[in-house]
Amino acid sequence: MIIRECVYEVVQTNQGEVLIAECVTSQKVIAIYFLDEDLDVQIEELHDNYPTVHFINGSPTQKAEVVRAINTLDSTVKINVMPKGNSAFGIQVYNAIQKIPKGETRSYTEIAREIGNPSATRAVAGACARNNLAYIIPCHRVIGSTGNLSGYRWGIAKKRQLLQAEGAELRFSAM
Repeated sequence: MIIRECVYEVVQTNQGEVLIAECVTSQKVIAIYFLDEDLDVQIEELHDNYPTVHFINGSPTQKAEVVRAINTLDSTVKINVMPKGNSAFGIQVYNAIQKIPKGETRSYTEIAREIGNPSATRAVAGACARNNLAYIIPCHRVIGSTGNLSGYRWGIAKKRQLLQAEGAELRFSAM
């Protein structure tokens, strides 16, 4: 599918400000970013990830669903999305991650094993790093095999905040 124009809006949630971008024609959400940086930096990232798309300030049709998902800590809220890592491998990783129940975690190694590729631990971490749909694809639930929080696209502090809000038991603070 060719995306030509997207609307974006910054909204407030219980977990902080979030930028939501949605394709005008397909009404698929292509980005949900926690705003841990200047908005201009996030808009620049959108342009880098989608260089042929024209972004305009507007109101995504699924804004209420995204806000509800984040505010209620329910990553299963039905939202029409377009994951950036839509390779067969990326889809496998994201599908496995979406099965992790709220309040639980899995290691990158466990996800690699679950998708039938036990040597792909680093590739799983890479797919998480490319996740463009914060909270909806709950990569914050994926941790290091020793229990360390390791990396998160929106920072370790945000990862810890989300896991604590979901009631996850954390053994270590961060690496």
